[in-house]
Amino acid sequence: MRIKDKIKRPRRPVVAYEILPPREKDGTLNSYAENISSLLSQTHIDAINIPEVRDEIARGERPIKNQVRAEPREFGKLLQDIVGIEAIVNRVVVHQNIEDEMKWLEETNSKYEIENLITVGGESRNIRYPGPTVNQALNAISQNDRLNLLCGGISIPSREKESLRLIEKSENGSEFFTTQVLYDASKVIKMITHYQKRCDEKDTFPRRVLLSFAPVSSEKNIKFLKWLGVEIPKKTEQSLLNDGARMSEKSMEITVSVLNEILNHLEKNKIKVPIGLNVEHIMSYNFQASIEMLQELSRIYRSFCIKTTIY
Repeated sequence: MRIKDKIKRPRRPVVAYEILPPREKDGTLNSYAENISSLLSQTHIDAINIPEVRDEIARGERPIKNQVRAEPREFGKLLQDIVGIEAIVNRVVVHQNIEDEMKWLEETNSKYEIENLITVGGESRNIRYPGPTVNQALNAISQNDRLNLLCGGISIPSREKESLRLIEKSENGSEFFTTQVLYDASKVIKMITHYQKRCDEKDTFPRRVLLSFAPVSSEKNIKFLKWLGVEIPKKTEQSLLNDGARMSEKSMEITVSVLNEILNHLEKNKIKVPIGLNVEHIMSYNFQASIEMLQELSRIYRSFCIKTTIY
């Protein structure tokens, strides 16, 4: 079953693994993809989620130096060919005019055989970009007969009135969302609850929300996540730092707790927003830790999908 069909079936589990394209200095894309194929044979996933890496200006100095990386769509095509699993390519749509953006997407769809896309906006509303907004891009994609794309979007639970943004993006063609990395359950629970209420009021069905998690193993990891905009409660951050030698294990304990809190809230309150899972590694040296996190969170999540009666 294709990922687009799985995403639209609420009871069907959807698990994605997010990984950056390789750095150019790391060698060929093929050897990198083969390594991923070997590691991912340890667990089951439905798609590989590939972010687009761009220098961020408005957020201040980057804690970790950016590296020149392979193009996501090229990496995605190779992963589909070598690993045999669908790729979801992220695209920041604001950096060129709508006509050029549509040409890029058409080439991505036809030449690179990418059929799944996450549309990403600019880093700040205070910056004037030459390209379309996320909603303008989504609308243009839905009107383009030459494109066959399943479109998704980014969800930022801490952002004010995020549930309204989910509704607007859905109306323009977004079929699913991935959240920022979560180290706290409260704001994503609030967002999902409001989103369900908005959908009920509009008599429409909620789109799937993939909950994102990632292990951390150093203070540098924490600083990088915070630079990306991830909210980590002070108490949680201090708990991680206090367990420096076993920070990776501690982050696993925290994410398991966060996931369970979210799933318990959904079940208890009969919230019908379909949930998915997205696990990423942040840094290459956290790769094995992310595989272990993927295995444990998937076990909890799939068990929930089997037992739940809310869908």
